Amino acid sequence: MRPFASAIVAASLLALLAPAHAGSATPHWMPLAKGWRVKPAAAAAGLGQQFFRTDFDDAAWEATEIKEEEDPYNARYIFYRTWVELPGAWAGKTISIVFGGVDDDAVVYVNGKKMGDHKGWNEEFTFDITAVARCGERNLVAVVADNSGGGGAGIWRPVSLALTEEIAKMKTAQEAASRAEFAKIPHRIVYETWHESNWELFTVGTDGSPPVNLTRTPDAHELYPHVSPDGARVCFVVDEGEGDKKVRNVYYMNLDGTGRTRVGTNIRQPCWSPDGSAIAYLGGEYEKFAYLDFATRGIGIYELKTGQHRPHPNKSIHHLYNLCWTPDGRWFVATVHAGMGFKHAILAIEADGMKVHNLHIPGCRPDMSPDGRTIAWGASDWALRAGELDLSAPEPRVTNIRTLVSSTKPLKIYHLDWSPDGKHIAFSRGPSKKRMGHVPEIVGIRADGWNICVADATAKDRWIALTTDGHSNKEPDWAPAGSKNP
Repeated sequence: MRPFASAIVAASLLALLAPAHAGSATPHWMPLAKGWRVKPAAAAAGLGQQFFRTDFDDAAWEATEIKEEEDPYNARYIFYRTWVELPGAWAGKTISIVFGGVDDDAVVYVNGKKMGDHKGWNEEFTFDITAVARCGERNLVAVVADNSGGGGAGIWRPVSLALTEEIAKMKTAQEAASRAEFAKIPHRIVYETWHESNWELFTVGTDGSPPVNLTRTPDAHELYPHVSPDGARVCFVVDEGEGDKKVRNVYYMNLDGTGRTRVGTNIRQPCWSPDGSAIAYLGGEYEKFAYLDFATRGIGIYELKTGQHRPHPNKSIHHLYNLCWTPDGRWFVATVHAGMGFKHAILAIEADGMKVHNLHIPGCRPDMSPDGRTIAWGASDWALRAGELDLSAPEPRVTNIRTLVSSTKPLKIYHLDWSPDGKHIAFSRGPSKKRMGHVPEIVGIRADGWNICVADATAKDRWIALTTDGHSNKEPDWAPAGSKNP
């Protein structure tokens, strides 16, 4: 049987009932955390032909629970069985079994019948079990995990039974409520988009009003917008020229598109100082144009009042990307890739000194909350997370980490940005298809199907899409309430 057609959708819908992960059931959801029997084995022969039968005796198997973020076994095959009684009230409804993750691959049986197999250790997946489910009776769920990649393996994320269609109705109602609530957000969002064969900067509100083009420059490509703290200006990069003459430069302008001013050439990824008096940027590593986001060397600072540039005192800085200035002005946070003695890390770099701290959080593209207490970042292609950051400590660390938004393949989530009041986040979301050998999240790379979204920063997976055209909409940045919008 093929995986249920709405597998990707179903997994996100179940986030509505997140408390059930703690073990509590709802009228539409049953977590399967306890009551499992497990048997690791070096080979599939023998057990593989009978472990899924309803008359198989598993009394000698080890009792276990399914625990999130844990790969408990190292054998090639791990066999699982559990019995669960389905509510009689579920009769006549579509019933699905949802797996948060099985490492590496899985084959799933219910009541002795094969539901399907799944490849991919870190993906959520779902099967429709309506045809074999026995409501009001005990049902056998049997799973074999194939540890084809070696290392730890097994069921390592929650497993649940769910009435997918009922949850979908709840999701629709919740999304309508969220959209009505988010429509009241007073701030707007500036973002990059591929418009009429050209990169432009657009702005959009959360109230459903149509986006507005800020740049309208068919001979240049504007990207990577960052709005000043007072909302009066926006800095951005511009890809100018063609072929060997192509170069990435930094500009700023008023938010209504007037007063366009060049900051410098062959520089990229600008951000504002907390008081809006200066723009920090990363120097290009090569004279020849490069799309790679970490093809950078050094941090420069441009003073708007004088038009003067000054270099950061740490001359060893290189291969940074997505620079962000902390609200107190004392630190930069950024990702480093293959540079400064790091393979890949998120760093805190003293703004006017030599200190560099590895924050020891996996992922990239950090952003600081407006109050400077929380850092958010892309923990992977499929998760945006946040945690408390105390930069006053001798060795700063991120604590109390939580997931803000999660996604499932093939839809990546990137480019998180805090709203000015710290209550919401904007981010981009879309498929992972490469272009010109580059992943779609890189600045200047077309990303068909990507859209701008906004989420409640106080909840998990409570979000809506603001754009729906899929025109490579990326790099959202909030404009504070009261900004002069076109």
